[in-house]
Amino acid sequence: RSLLKHTIARAQKLIPINRIFTVVSKHHCNYFSEELTGLPLRTILVQPCSRGTSAGILYPMLKIHRADPDAVVSIFPSDHFIEEEERFMKYVHEAKLYVDQNPESIVMLGVRPDKIETGYGWIECGNIIQNESSTNVFSVRKFWEKPSFETIRDLMKLRSLLNTFVLVGKSSTFIKYIDECIPDVLDAFDLINQYIDSGFEKYVAESIYHEIPDVNFSKCVLEKISEHLRVMEVTDIYWSDWGEESRVERDVNRFNNRNRLPETSFSKKKVYDSVA
Repeated sequence: RSLLKHTIARAQKLIPINRIFTVVSKHHCNYFSEELTGLPLRTILVQPCSRGTSAGILYPMLKIHRADPDAVVSIFPSDHFIEEEERFMKYVHEAKLYVDQNPESIVMLGVRPDKIETGYGWIECGNIIQNESSTNVFSVRKFWEKPSFETIRDLMKLRSLLNTFVLVGKSSTFIKYIDECIPDVLDAFDLINQYIDSGFEKYVAESIYHEIPDVNFSKCVLEKISEHLRVMEVTDIYWSDWGEESRVERDVNRFNNRNRLPETSFSKKKVYDSVA
């Protein structure tokens, strides 16, 4: 199975299939057609072209918010390998419960690194906000998007966490912070938003999508709202971002040494799954 299929199956451990929105770019459709078979058509969102992570998050967020203004949304990147999936989804559920009580917060799931890892977002933790059932929730002193090797060395001394980019928050909260940090992106979606779930949505998106700014969500939103971020420490779980070939090779060797190769195919094409 592909990583996309694994991601959808993982989300289904907590979320009904009719509430899982899968986001792909148009040029991915042929590649993922088999993976998307059987999913409700209304939950498959095809972007006419890739316009960065902010657009990939905002588009499904607007559709979800239109259907349910009180929705709590989880975002799952589809290039992650997670060994203990049941346990991981329990953390997602804990994050949802935290958001229910703290609707202005966005919760990020963070993993304790055992070595210097470049190419990731790093979370510099602040004070413990919650310590219940051995699940620690910290304030965020600062979010670092792919810092330098020297900075990472300092962050490790501070017992910082790797950002899995699994984010949990209310749809209204995501949209609010996008509006505050990158209003041009939200404005560019205004016409599409007017026609969401109508027969004209696809045609409007096709005509204007290339005009939407290509903006990195981590760099332009998360870095700017650290006071509203919380990080939940994920422990006793093996997690790896397979967005780089070196990590795939490392994990394949790891599983081969244990005589247990994961039944997962790999694609460098990144697809983001927004889940309500």
